[in-house]
Amino acid sequence: MRHRCDRKDGTRHTRTSQSADARRHLPRWRVVTRRVSFYITVVSFQIQFYRFSRTSSIVSRIFLALAIIAVVLLSANLLVGLTIGDFGAASRAFQSAYHEYDQLAESASDRGTLEQSESRLEEAAKRLNEQRSSFWLHIWLGMSAALVTLLVNSISVTYFIGTNRWCREVVDAFALDEDLAQRSQRLKKRAFPWSLTAILLMIVVAGLGAASDPVTLNPDAADWVPYHWGLAMLGIVVIGGCLLAQVALIAKNYQLINEILVAAEHERERRKIAREPVAEG
Repeated sequence: MRHRCDRKDGTRHTRTSQSADARRHLPRWRVVTRRVSFYITVVSFQIQFYRFSRTSSIVSRIFLALAIIAVVLLSANLLVGLTIGDFGAASRAFQSAYHEYDQLAESASDRGTLEQSESRLEEAAKRLNEQRSSFWLHIWLGMSAALVTLLVNSISVTYFIGTNRWCREVVDAFALDEDLAQRSQRLKKRAFPWSLTAILLMIVVAGLGAASDPVTLNPDAADWVPYHWGLAMLGIVVIGGCLLAQVALIAKNYQLINEILVAAEHERERRKIAREPVAEG
């Protein structure tokens, strides 16, 4: 755009702004294409930011609800495990009768001794099955609690990976303060240890539960019961703390996203104003 101004001698001359002078050397179709591409990018950016801000708030609430469900399932399963009875004695009796019968069968003992051993094995198995009928609730509830706990922590890991990359791309695209992207990176690094701790602890507790199952025919199955019980109690407290820590970090990440939204909007307005020529004279 050209602007006319008066000289001291009364004559008029034409001055051209630097941006207009630069655009004059470009084909008109390229200028129009750049402007259209810029406005499409801005509109798409605003739509994505609006959806992302709403999604982030929803994710925060969903994560808190899932964390509560996971802790409730773990606590309920612990109570079920404590109230269904002691499997130690039944497991040891069954294991002893099983190995005794196995040794007698391999050594080709007399039929009467083998029948007595088989009778003791059947009686021990019957007592074990009577207790195990109520143990299935503990197994299925434990599997459900473990899967929900792993799911919740996996959601946290996926959320921070996605938002961290999103923050980096927005900061680079709008040339925002580098500290915004670094803060997002720090939040991700702070969240990962909590997620990993909860996941690994849940796997260990489930593994100890499987090791203490007498049906596995492990001679030392009953010895793993106290470890499984003790670690389960400790694990509920630790996993609950890990989930609460991740809830707090997700809330901070949401605030950071809002800061990036505001900064990007200001930068967009600044670029828009910079493209508008300023009248002189």
